[in-house]
Amino acid sequence: MPAQGRDRVVVRQPDGRGQLTHVGEITEYDAIVLVIKARGRATPWRIPVERIVSVTTVRTPPHQAALKYFKRGEITLAERSFQQALNQAPRAWVRRELLAGLVRCSLHSGDYRQAGSHFLNLSESTAKPRHFPLVPLDWRIRGTVDAAVASEARAWRGRAGDVAKLLAASHLLRDTTYSQEAETQLRRLRISTDPRVRELAVAQCWRADIKNKKPTPRQLDTWTRHVHSLPLDLRGGPWYVIGLARFRHQQLEPAASALMWTSLVFEDDRFLAAHATQVAADALLSDNQPDAAATLYRDLRQRFAGTPAARESSIPQPNAPRTKRNSP
Repeated sequence: MPAQGRDRVVVRQPDGRGQLTHVGEITEYDAIVLVIKARGRATPWRIPVERIVSVTTVRTPPHQAALKYFKRGEITLAERSFQQALNQAPRAWVRRELLAGLVRCSLHSGDYRQAGSHFLNLSESTAKPRHFPLVPLDWRIRGTVDAAVASEARAWRGRAGDVAKLLAASHLLRDTTYSQEAETQLRRLRISTDPRVRELAVAQCWRADIKNKKPTPRQLDTWTRHVHSLPLDLRGGPWYVIGLARFRHQQLEPAASALMWTSLVFEDDRFLAAHATQVAADALLSDNQPDAAATLYRDLRQRFAGTPAARESSIPQPNAPRTKRNSP
């Protein structure tokens, strides 16, 4: 049996009593279903993903090396191995797994231009990618977008589908030339036929609302209810925006709580999670909680070493005068 025919999928029985193991070749695996073709069976098994207990597949040596390097934090070597494995992979679903690895490598390095390009290649190969939560949107409010990212985002506008439009508009919202166009596009995407795009576009529009006018406490409560309605793996960016907005309202503990959700759960976007940790610490410091803030500053330096947020932050000394940062 060829290597790809030795895939193994353990699934729960439909009635929840016991498990079954299917061995064969996985021919498709997306956010909805896994399809495995077993030897001696004319019709492949179609397994809803919610019934999957585990998936074991035979990986090529470059794929195995990429996962090992990524786990060690050797991102350059991981990226090279993921790309080598991608060049050799014949199965579409495996290629998507490898592209997801490349997205993670780019996000780890803060390279949103490359992360976006890899993600669009991934998402355009299937209507329901398993790795949609990796979509590398911009969630920041202040400052301007990096010129290289802006240039690439302008090109993304010409790609088909609402996912590309969402990705492009999220980054161009902080572009001095295209911000108004991007805001208009985000507001249009609130009625996208793709529910994932629709839900994230609603949250992306909060960034424009904060730039245009300070949101009211009632709006913040409405936004919070929206976040609670999202799938858990799509909440990281929206919680970050709400955290920044509550900080501006001097709702310091709720701000820190929202930002820490992003910090602890949204680690794939390492640079955003780092900034969320930094601002959460700033909020606690402003709330006269220096010990809690100091713990977060230390955590920032340890977990997110090398990010701009880790470089900018310093651990406050117990007897040092408090310094007030500008609102994020």
